[in-house]
Amino acid sequence: MLRVLPADFSKECRPSPNEGFGLPHSPGLPQWAVCVTGFGLRLSLSAEAPEAEPAGSLPLAAEEPAPNRVDGDSSARPYDIIVLGATGFTGRLIVEHLDALLAQPEAQGPRRRWAVAGRNAARLQALASHCRTAPAVLVTASQAELDQAVAQCHVLLAAAGPFVACGEAVVRACVAAGTHYIDVSGETTWIHDMISRYHEEAKRKGVLVVHCAAQVCAVDEINCYLLARKLGPLKQFREYFFQYGGTTGGTLGTSVATLEGLTPDTFRVFSDPFSLGGRRDCGLRDGDMDCACAEQDSIFSSVWLQPAYSSHTGARVIRRSCQLFEEARLSDGVGPPISYGANLSVVIREGALSKRSADQAVLMAGPPASPEAAKAAARAMSEQISLGNVPRPGEGPPPETRALYYSEVFAVAEAEDGRWGHVHYTGPEAYEVTAMASVAGALVLVEEIDLIQPGERGGVVTPAFAFHGTSWLQRLEACAFANGTGPESAEAPKRRMTFRLQEGKPSEETLREAVLRRSKSAAQAGAALAKGELRAWATPA
Repeated sequence: MLRVLPADFSKECRPSPNEGFGLPHSPGLPQWAVCVTGFGLRLSLSAEAPEAEPAGSLPLAAEEPAPNRVDGDSSARPYDIIVLGATGFTGRLIVEHLDALLAQPEAQGPRRRWAVAGRNAARLQALASHCRTAPAVLVTASQAELDQAVAQCHVLLAAAGPFVACGEAVVRACVAAGTHYIDVSGETTWIHDMISRYHEEAKRKGVLVVHCAAQVCAVDEINCYLLARKLGPLKQFREYFFQYGGTTGGTLGTSVATLEGLTPDTFRVFSDPFSLGGRRDCGLRDGDMDCACAEQDSIFSSVWLQPAYSSHTGARVIRRSCQLFEEARLSDGVGPPISYGANLSVVIREGALSKRSADQAVLMAGPPASPEAAKAAARAMSEQISLGNVPRPGEGPPPETRALYYSEVFAVAEAEDGRWGHVHYTGPEAYEVTAMASVAGALVLVEEIDLIQPGERGGVVTPAFAFHGTSWLQRLEACAFANGTGPESAEAPKRRMTFRLQEGKPSEETLREAVLRRSKSAAQAGAALAKGELRAWATPA
């Protein structure tokens, strides 16, 4: 029997105090093992985005917000959204952001009914007591309880990982119950398995299983989508990331689980740039592979390339979007069907100003050479976790530290006809972006499901494909994390996600300046962490 627990709900949203300590880096941790699986993180501050065409004018964002509607009879299921894994670090941010949005005085439409779910009743009740919108508390400590919870909501937002260890049971339950699913995963071998096992059934039933609605892919997905809509079929899409920031115990635990589980067979899947689909007619090219050595950029010759936070997962998810749009032949009713390009090349890298710097980054963040190398990295990482040198599960950057973390991306594309365009993205701390992207996606699945037409777009899909023609991008740009609550200063304002679409390529000097901003931000934040003025991670109370 599913346990629905009462909670002592407060009238105000009271942020939980954080405790803990930590160092900005641990010399004993092989950081490449974190980054290669899409879980490492280096974010940087950046200047304001230049004036340009607002990305929200493109069709990913609907011209007018869709009416608030839910799929089927809204009285048939008691909850619109259930957040599963709500008491983990990322889950708490998701709950904080969703609660803040639903509590807005200007919120329109019917009152949203939602719940927090997980295994620990006491932690769930404590979390719910800080919310202003009174979520229900559901204990899902057994498979039977999980199945019952899934059947009681329209959308399940999954934040409990590692997904390779506990995610399939949730996906299976959602597909069986006809419940739309969205998660924050970046685990490509697991996603490959979900496609193989559940895509056809979910497609037949009109159920959307949306993976990677998180920092690890959402920004990449939006950038490529915007450029394909602006320019038409693309010849190449290149992203230049400039980041600095921290990580969480959950992310590290996922890295360990992923690397430990790599066998010769799964390592081949892990290393395949088209493991999620989208293989091009021209065959495999060198640029399709993960970044295993320093590369001099082919467009901006003074910029050297190294692995980026989202290199591995982001490129694979974009390639899957490419395939999904080709198969569905979706359009906006005005132009031709969306096409990313018959021979599109996708390259996602972080920029450096010297080969030496890029070489050092590859040593830290390059892909593992073999399953044995991956397992060795997992053992070293586990040791650091056990020693307390890195965050443990549930720990992550506290609000005052996250306020200094930031990300900046230049996405550059060349169309098949030779025209160029680019998107300049700026956004807040990565885990806050994850909360924003997944919550916006869940609300779209509740309120705009009629626009999505799941009967035509069901299956194991990507954010760009699932949210085409909806207000997902508008929602992301509309407000800061948790509707602007939290610490703020002149140096660290409450940042929103912004996507500025522009003609042509950015100048080479613009990219060089972005590298320098990242380096300066890393030095400033690193000094504050070393002095004890900030904590690299903390445990929410």
